[in-house]
Amino acid sequence: MEPHNQDQHKIPQVYLKKFGYLNDNNQWKVSVLSRTENFSREKSIGSFTIAANVFDIDSDDPRIIRMFEKLNGELENEYNTIIAELQNAGTLSDNSYAYLLQLIGNLIVRSDYWRETISDLLNTDARETFLTVIIAHHTKRYDELMEFKKQDFFQVMLHSPVNDIINKALLFFLDHLMERLWHFEIVIIQSQDVKPWWTSTNPVVVHNRTAKFEFFGKDSEIYFPLSPTYLAYLHYPGSGDKGNQLRSLEHNTIHQANDEQNAELQHLILDNFAEFVIFAGRVNIARGDME
Repeated sequence: MEPHNQDQHKIPQVYLKKFGYLNDNNQWKVSVLSRTENFSREKSIGSFTIAANVFDIDSDDPRIIRMFEKLNGELENEYNTIIAELQNAGTLSDNSYAYLLQLIGNLIVRSDYWRETISDLLNTDARETFLTVIIAHHTKRYDELMEFKKQDFFQVMLHSPVNDIINKALLFFLDHLMERLWHFEIVIIQSQDVKPWWTSTNPVVVHNRTAKFEFFGKDSEIYFPLSPTYLAYLHYPGSGDKGNQLRSLEHNTIHQANDEQNAELQHLILDNFAEFVIFAGRVNIARGDME
């Protein structure tokens, strides 16, 4: 039987361990820098970014309550396989390629930034429009969509307090995002030997070019530091914007970052909306040293 209160990780422990280290007491730690502090400090991976029941869904059906958290765990279980394939084969199998796309979408909706963004949308007059957009792909015709919106689940999401339905909305949003991400290509950028990738508590950097409520349009780009060694760059191959030279690189292949790319990508990670920057390994650093 599952506990009533469950500590749930916004950032997976298995992911944090790639950036972490074992301290003198054999405990897993990460070096982090808060946006509001000037010096880095260490955090315990076991308790970093946890919150009780943060992904629980309000439901009378016990199978649904922990649905979000169960999905998180299933995707996290594939992470080490993804890394191992890149290390051993230099490419991803179809299975791992698909899991990586899903993991990226999952980490987007687990982040505080996107939770707050979606919550803010739901607290405006645009709630119905937003909810309609993220469920529309389940229907094929306008009249079918209108009937779909009359169903109880939609009416509950439309009229309930935001805190009661935010996790349902995030899962529908994830479903909507995956309709786009399945068409994106993944390019793997390898870090330079002495300049590992960092990450953050908002690990997926999204350049979301939208039109009205269109999320992840054809010109959008995504950057995800998969580990200190590998960064995944995602783009839609049919985009007319060819300005970013990473778009021209062969997908599902590892490419070595040059000095310019390393600096630019690291700045993208640092500039992302996150509470903490997470370094690779044991680091003592001041904010001024990063400039």
